[in-house]
Amino acid sequence: MRHISKPFGGFTVFFALLITAFTACKKGDTGPAGTANVIYSPWMKTNPWTASATSTGSGKSTFYFDITAPQVTQAIVDSGTVLVYAKFVSDPDGAGIAKLLPSVYYNLGGASTQYRFQYGVFLNKVRVICDIIPAGTVSTDNDVRYIIIPGGVPVSGRMDMSYEAVCARYNIPM
Repeated sequence: MRHISKPFGGFTVFFALLITAFTACKKGDTGPAGTANVIYSPWMKTNPWTASATSTGSGKSTFYFDITAPQVTQAIVDSGTVLVYAKFVSDPDGAGIAKLLPSVYYNLGGASTQYRFQYGVFLNKVRVICDIIPAGTVSTDNDVRYIIIPGGVPVSGRMDMSYEAVCARYNIPM
């Protein structure tokens, strides 16, 4: 019996195994976006409030509290997200609940006075604003905190923005 050798036989087998090895590998699933760039402030008292000279009118008082935030860069203003949460001193929903602003708060659960909290984001600054209807003063014992989420990672769908959900997603101590 005569043995016939095929030219390049060993090379063909080696090449086929090499192609199989590289094409059979697949990347793992993409994990969640990192949280290394998320910035958060400590909780701070809303003291001192400043009476607004520009947002005036009958039937309301407006105050603001500025927080120096050098991390609020032009890139954050243009494409990032800044969230502000507040803990109200006499919250009828329960002590220590962190609420995402804007939020309407009724003094001790009554409807006679409304506190409408909101915020604005400026270069190097976060401003917490409180409109009081019909009039009054705002407590200096409320706590506020901001969270900065840089842009660049698109999110599909709707994200739960409760304080607990944001802290869990971005590994922020509560």
